[in-house]
Amino acid sequence: MERRIAEGRERREARKIIEKDGGGNDNGGMDDLAPRVAVLEQIAKDTQGVLKEIKDDLRAMRTSQERDFRLLFGAIITVTLGLAGLMAHGFHWIG
Repeated sequence: MERRIAEGRERREARKIIEKDGGGNDNGGMDDLAPRVAVLEQIAKDTQGVLKEIKDDLRAMRTSQERDFRLLFGAIITVTLGLAGLMAHGFHWIG
């Protein structure tokens, strides 16, 4: 009889332990959660910084490309007008 009472107590204690901390007696891996979250937060900050740098680089490159395009377009217009003038002079359209 005493053995059955002792077994019942052991089962009850085991049930309390399982209900208390999830059954694995290891806190479900929550002990190392704070450092892992801190690492993820740092990765997010680093990624945000890198994305800002990329965005700034793309903006600078776009400005540079717009300037280069305007210079090239101006050069093409100048060459075209010069060639038209040369042709007009060659065909004696102008004096």
